Amino acid sequence: MLTEAEVETYRRDGYVVPSGFRLDGDELETLRSAVEQVLHDNPEIEPDRVINPHLDRGRPYRLRGHRAFHDIVHDERILDLAGAVMGPDLVLLFTHLFCKPPESPRTVPWHQDGPFWPVEPMASCTVWLALDTVDAGNGAMRVVPGSHLEQYRRHELVDDPDSTLNREIRIQDFDESGAHTIELEPGQVSVHDIGIIHGSAANSSGRRRAGFAMRYMPATSCVHRRIENAAADWGDLPVELVRGRNRNPGTDFSLGDFGEPWPAR
Repeated sequence: MLTEAEVETYRRDGYVVPSGFRLDGDELETLRSAVEQVLHDNPEIEPDRVINPHLDRGRPYRLRGHRAFHDIVHDERILDLAGAVMGPDLVLLFTHLFCKPPESPRTVPWHQDGPFWPVEPMASCTVWLALDTVDAGNGAMRVVPGSHLEQYRRHELVDDPDSTLNREIRIQDFDESGAHTIELEPGQVSVHDIGIIHGSAANSSGRRRAGFAMRYMPATSCVHRRIENAAADWGDLPVELVRGRNRNPGTDFSLGDFGEPWPAR
């Protein structure tokens, strides 16, 4: 699913848009319907903060999920994309449905994922699936190519109700002049590294911007359940071995709550 040249691009830039992947119309429609159902079933959750909708009443929020999201995170094509840059043994850390409604003021400040996640050695990729047209007008993700190769930046606390995160990299602490906007058609994906500086502006358009982020790490890394100064509580967040074998005995898969099991097919 990734060519050798695309893997090289990922290693160099910290992200890539695979040319050989795109969901077909029926698959896309199923997932779009799942978005509508999950938003309808969980009105108390901000639409850009829907964590783990691939689970049904699992942690952290016990929200009502949808089987379609469970299916796509286990789809062999998605796992091939993650495996191309993470190796053959994969752990699913969590999933995140980002839905920016039309004319929403909510932003994702500049940040790196690494400081938010207790993963050691620090390694993970996000497969970000566009469910709507994603462009600069409706708040597409922006990334700073190559920033994953540098040291992690200091993240300052954010006191802004329109920010989806509680910490950010201050704009004066890095050079954003070379930032790229990742524009995607529905059904396309981007893949980005845990260390790349990225963020997104508010959706000032009259169009929704929905995307589904799937976070994978190599099974050679470890999830530390208790870590000082973590941005979130990972103590009860379920993580799952989705391909191959676990290579790090420090990761405890017995912790966390997956919620209600999906019926067998």
